[in-house]
Amino acid sequence: MMATNSNVPAVEPGIFGPRRRGDRGSRAPRLVEAQELWDIDDVASYLGVTKQTIYSWRTTGYGPAGFRVGKHLRWRAATVINWTVRLEENR
Repeated sequence: MMATNSNVPAVEPGIFGPRRRGDRGSRAPRLVEAQELWDIDDVASYLGVTKQTIYSWRTTGYGPAGFRVGKHLRWRAATVINWTVRLEENR
């Protein structure tokens, strides 16, 4: 039996995420693992905004919750995707 982490929101199977830096030639979407960690480039790409927008959102407390791994900002893919779903539900 696989252990689950109840602190991580469930993500719908088959969610597609941002293309990685090495995927320029590939047009096929990339499946996302819920536990996958994204950097600011991934988050900005997925949300269709600039990195500066993400930084601005962080200073005001808006946007998906990220965290630091040492000096690096990271976001769980599930957190970012679920944040966008909640925005859509609250329209």
